[in-house]
Amino acid sequence: MVDRRALLGLLSGLAGLAAGVGATVLERPALGAAAAACCLVTTVAALLLLNRAQDAERRVAGAAAAVKLLDLPTVAREEATSLVDPETRLPDDRFFELAVEGRVAAARRHLWPVTVVLLEIGVAADAKGHRPQADAVAAFGRLIQETLRESDIACRVGPLTFGLVLEDTAEEGGVWTAERLQIALAQDVTKVRRVAAGVASYPTHGLTADDVLARSQAALTRACAAEAGRGLGQVEVAQADLA
Repeated sequence: MVDRRALLGLLSGLAGLAAGVGATVLERPALGAAAAACCLVTTVAALLLLNRAQDAERRVAGAAAAVKLLDLPTVAREEATSLVDPETRLPDDRFFELAVEGRVAAARRHLWPVTVVLLEIGVAADAKGHRPQADAVAAFGRLIQETLRESDIACRVGPLTFGLVLEDTAEEGGVWTAERLQIALAQDVTKVRRVAAGVASYPTHGLTADDVLARSQAALTRACAAEAGRGLGQVEVAQADLA
């Protein structure tokens, strides 16, 4: 079915063409003015059609996104559940890598920074010299969820290691987040003794997700090596060159 606005534009265009030819052959200024008016109508009709096409494109994109979300629980429910760490109820390392990749890609499109923070906790020994790792890890997982923003992503990426993805946040914000967790830890009665942190940002320390992850891991390694047994833990910012 032909859109009425498209038909109007077509007829106006034909009328304008005829009027333009008539104005040239017969040397009639009035026909020239009529040709200009028809061109104006054709332009307006074309703009209306373009706007309608853009609206349709947005509706199709929204529908596709909705279908994707609706399909996820039915198609990938078991897989999504397997990405959750049972002790902390946080996503695991597989989800973390996907999140870093996705957030770096979004940061590249929107021209904003994204920061990755890797945290390694130190667990205090109990009266018998044992380290109650499970209780400490679960407590620290709860502390992270209570402290971070809703837009931040927190995952458990190792036995005593956690990963944070901070969208629209530069490296200074990553350092501040790590220090805020240390302060919250000092005020909490968990069995976590200290927290070492490695901070790396896109695009300062890397232009790909792999680069940012590698540099945050290198920074965490330096932070753990710098532990001297005092304080709440070392926070290290990544170097631009791993070498």
